[in-house]
Amino acid sequence: MAVSNVNSNTAAGAASIASSAASAEELSNRFLTMLTAQMRNQDPLNPLDNAELTSQLAQISTVTGISQLNTTMQWLGYSMGSLQATQAASLIGRKVMLSGDGLMLAEGKAEGGYVLSIPVENAQLVIKNADGIEVARRKLDDVEAGVHAFTWDGRDADGKTLPDGEYRFEVQVGEGTQVGVAPPLTVSQITSVRPSSGSTTVIDSKGNVVNLSDVYQVW
Repeated sequence: MAVSNVNSNTAAGAASIASSAASAEELSNRFLTMLTAQMRNQDPLNPLDNAELTSQLAQISTVTGISQLNTTMQWLGYSMGSLQATQAASLIGRKVMLSGDGLMLAEGKAEGGYVLSIPVENAQLVIKNADGIEVARRKLDDVEAGVHAFTWDGRDADGKTLPDGEYRFEVQVGEGTQVGVAPPLTVSQITSVRPSSGSTTVIDSKGNVVNLSDVYQVW
């Protein structure tokens, strides 16, 4: 369990920002050198117009200002990325609920979840084996809008304990011909964090790469 490449990404970002700042300074110095030469070699009978001089000075000021703003925004971006990676590291070893319909039964217990965008009258948990055959069904009591968790005891419709292993599930909402399926949430454990210049992702015990925005709940 580890957080990888945090220092290398930060160093690369700092080098990129330093390079941008150096380029902006070089551009500014070059512009001022050219302007000085232009003023030194101007025609005494046709001197440089004040309005033109002001315009050129405004241009270099704008270019420098934009460059400084870009540098500041880059620093903020890398700082936020580093902070996000540090916060994500606290998830290592913890259980989370993610999008998915996998249900791992171990020692007669399996955990999962579902999302309801609106309240419903009826909700039923349907468990299926690896072949897609329904093996268990039970009514769910949490029918209000929001994120909900459930625990399955590993028993089939006849009360018989099923073997440990990977199952699938769905949460059916509605009744009769008006039956829909709520978005399922699978429970997994975070083993590592993968920071990047874009968004930080976490990796679960099954090797799935997950965006932090896709984590619904943490234990």
